[in-house]
Amino acid sequence: MGRETPLLLVIKRVLLVFSLLLSPVICAAQTGVDASQYQKFWLWAGVRPQPVLHQMSELYLYQGEIVRQQGKARLWSKGIPVSRLKAPKLWLSIRVTTLDIPEPMLDAMLTLREKWVAAGNQHVGIQIDFDAASYQLDKYAEFLSRVRNKLPKDCPLSVTGLLDWAKTGNVNQLNQLPVDELVVQTYQGRKTVTNYDAYLPALLGLTIPFRVGLVQHGEWDKQWQQRLSQSSYYGGEVVFLLN
Repeated sequence: MGRETPLLLVIKRVLLVFSLLLSPVICAAQTGVDASQYQKFWLWAGVRPQPVLHQMSELYLYQGEIVRQQGKARLWSKGIPVSRLKAPKLWLSIRVTTLDIPEPMLDAMLTLREKWVAAGNQHVGIQIDFDAASYQLDKYAEFLSRVRNKLPKDCPLSVTGLLDWAKTGNVNQLNQLPVDELVVQTYQGRKTVTNYDAYLPALLGLTIPFRVGLVQHGEWDKQWQQRLSQSSYYGGEVVFLLN
């Protein structure tokens, strides 16, 4: 072929610049949380079931919220009704907005679990979803002890956790929580927390079983799977599904 004209050289340079500008966008898309690559999921109220649920090994199913209104605590039942699901392991997630919960409300939570077990579901656990401040983890531990004492021996107890619990809180306190697992959420609302990875190294100090919660389509550097797997207490990731 003949020598390249100045116009052709300019065009090539422009295309090169565009390719360099676009490549970070492509890389960023590749780091999005693809639910099809996971087997543990949260299914919250108002979120439609997805085909990925056919591959689930564990399901965290939102079942309601304990709130306090006019001086009285009540359990708002939400989510799908009691039924038999194909989840090998089922967690009933209960949102809690107050720790001032009377015994009848704790009993109602256990009655709900008994209904799911009676419907033919096996390995049914309870998960408490409460945004405790780091400086109030001692009070939260007292509440969880009450719940733990209520549960039958075959009922595991899980809690969600905030990213700053391990970094700004007391890791020793976390390790003494009377729970079977801690699922640390890397998202707030429907978006990944900015600089979430700055909090993750502190999780390696945990000596209780823990997992990391991701939001579907959110951010996640898979290198952290390898780093956290250095801990024998790490149980992988749970994906919060979105519509």
